[in-house]
Amino acid sequence: MATYKSSGKLDLESPAVEFIEHLTRKKNHVSFFFAAVDLRFEVEPKDSETRAVTISIHGNLTESYKTAKATFTVAPVDDLTASCLAYTFEFEKISQNIEDKKIVESLLTYISLSDVSYKRKFKHNSIDTGYPAEKYFKDFVNAFENDDEVDLGGVDWQKRTFTVSFISAPSMMENFETIKVTITIIQKKEGSRVKWSIEVEKIDDDTQEPDSFLFIACSIRETIQSKFRN
Repeated sequence: MATYKSSGKLDLESPAVEFIEHLTRKKNHVSFFFAAVDLRFEVEPKDSETRAVTISIHGNLTESYKTAKATFTVAPVDDLTASCLAYTFEFEKISQNIEDKKIVESLLTYISLSDVSYKRKFKHNSIDTGYPAEKYFKDFVNAFENDDEVDLGGVDWQKRTFTVSFISAPSMMENFETIKVTITIIQKKEGSRVKWSIEVEKIDDDTQEPDSFLFIACSIRETIQSKFRN
């Protein structure tokens, strides 16, 4: 049985202690970004002294592996206001259907998004509003219907969900064949929540462009947020 390892470093905006506490605040995480329909991360107890944590990876991309896990160690940089994450991914394979790169990219993207969300105090895949869900859903569908950069589809008025596929966004489409976003409006006790997930298909699976994932996530959030003003 073959074992594959991948190691590297990732710069973070957040201080080391604060970020490791943020990452380990809950045991189970679900990726809302990437071509994976189902990719989950289970956080094991951290070592507070060394700021190290091991994450077990589960979901449909891990079916070719007996085990898939990542070990992260977060260290402060010189001014202590930011940090650097050292990572090692380890996969124990049981078949030739290899998804190593997608899993590594997906989890590192999740880490980058978590870092920026924590530092800047906003979520990359949800926005709360003060308006009823039914009204906002109607407004959102109308706004995207009149947007020349996307194709609107899958409108479900009962579940208040729809999809948009980007067709004319050169800055976003440089490294991707397709970018599809599923948006759902959820009624809350007061107001509603706009929540979304992102599915992408890369032009070249052999290239790793984690910064482009972060750029797309930020751009999509800005696009959705702009509809609030329409």
